[in-house]
Amino acid sequence: MGGQAWAQAFSAGDQRSSSRAAEVVPLREVFSTLKSRYGGYQLDAELFSTSSGGMEYRIEWMSGEGRRMRITVDALSGRIIRASGA
Repeated sequence: MGGQAWAQAFSAGDQRSSSRAAEVVPLREVFSTLKSRYGGYQLDAELFSTSSGGMEYRIEWMSGEGRRMRITVDALSGRIIRASGA
Protein backbone atom coordinates (compact mmCIF):
# COMPACT_ATOMS: atom_id res chain seq x y z
CA MET A 1 0.00 0.00 0.00
CA GLY A 2 1.19 3.52 -0.69
CA GLY A 3 2.30 6.16 1.76
CA GLN A 4 5.03 4.18 3.43
CA ALA A 5 7.29 7.24 3.24
CA TRP A 6 5.35 8.78 6.12
CA ALA A 7 4.49 5.67 8.11
CA GLN A 8 6.34 2.83 9.71
CA ALA A 9 4.91 -0.64 9.12
CA PHE A 10 4.79 -3.17 11.93
CA SER A 11 4.87 -6.91 11.45
CA ALA A 12 2.55 -9.07 13.53
CA GLY A 13 5.47 -9.78 15.88
CA ASP A 14 6.24 -6.08 16.18
CA GLN A 15 2.60 -5.40 16.99
CA ARG A 16 2.60 -7.94 19.80
CA SER A 17 5.83 -6.63 21.30
CA SER A 18 5.13 -2.92 20.87
CA SER A 19 4.38 -1.09 24.07
CA ARG A 20 1.60 0.68 22.18
CA ALA A 21 0.04 -2.62 21.09
CA ALA A 22 -1.95 -2.71 24.32
CA GLU A 23 -3.57 0.56 23.23
CA VAL A 24 -4.83 -0.61 19.83
CA VAL A 25 -8.23 -2.07 19.10
CA PRO A 26 -7.75 -5.79 18.37
CA LEU A 27 -8.03 -6.69 14.69
CA ARG A 28 -10.77 -9.22 15.42
CA GLU A 29 -12.96 -6.33 16.64
CA VAL A 30 -12.13 -4.23 13.57
CA PHE A 31 -12.89 -7.19 11.29
CA SER A 32 -16.21 -7.75 13.06
CA THR A 33 -17.16 -4.11 12.46
CA LEU A 34 -16.15 -4.29 8.80
CA LYS A 35 -18.03 -7.55 8.29
CA SER A 36 -21.18 -5.98 9.77
CA ARG A 37 -20.84 -2.93 7.57
CA TYR A 38 -19.60 -4.39 4.26
CA GLY A 39 -20.02 -8.17 4.51
CA GLY A 40 -17.18 -10.23 3.12
CA TYR A 41 -13.77 -10.91 4.61
CA GLN A 42 -10.23 -9.63 5.20
CA LEU A 43 -7.54 -10.17 2.56
CA ASP A 44 -4.62 -8.39 4.23
CA ALA A 45 -3.99 -6.05 7.15
CA GLU A 46 -1.04 -4.05 8.40
CA LEU A 47 -0.51 -1.78 11.38
CA PHE A 48 1.23 1.54 10.73
CA SER A 49 2.57 4.22 13.02
CA THR A 50 1.89 7.63 11.48
CA SER A 51 4.19 10.64 11.57
CA SER A 52 1.69 12.43 13.83
CA GLY A 53 2.07 9.73 16.50
CA GLY A 54 -1.16 7.92 15.72
CA MET A 55 -1.59 4.35 14.62
CA GLU A 56 -3.74 2.97 11.86
CA TYR A 57 -4.67 -0.29 10.26
CA ARG A 58 -4.61 -0.48 6.48
CA ILE A 59 -6.85 -3.30 5.43
CA GLU A 60 -7.54 -4.97 2.10
CA TRP A 61 -11.12 -6.25 2.24
CA MET A 62 -13.35 -8.27 -0.08
CA SER A 63 -16.90 -7.00 0.31
CA GLY A 64 -19.91 -9.30 0.38
CA GLU A 65 -20.67 -8.03 -3.14
CA GLY A 66 -17.25 -9.16 -4.41
CA ARG A 67 -15.57 -5.74 -4.52
CA ARG A 68 -11.98 -5.34 -3.37
CA MET A 69 -11.72 -2.48 -0.89
CA ARG A 70 -8.96 -0.55 0.84
CA ILE A 71 -9.95 0.55 4.29
CA THR A 72 -8.00 2.68 6.76
CA VAL A 73 -9.01 2.37 10.41
CA ASP A 74 -7.75 4.38 13.38
CA ALA A 75 -6.11 1.61 15.41
CA LEU A 76 -6.57 3.45 18.70
CA SER A 77 -10.31 4.13 18.37
CA GLY A 78 -11.47 1.59 15.78
CA ARG A 79 -13.03 4.40 13.70
CA ILE A 80 -13.04 3.97 9.92
CA ILE A 81 -10.99 6.82 8.50
CA ARG A 82 -11.38 6.03 4.81
CA ALA A 83 -12.80 3.32 2.58
CA SER A 84 -12.35 3.09 -1.17
CA GLY A 85 -13.73 0.60 -3.65
CA ALA A 86 -17.12 0.34 -1.94
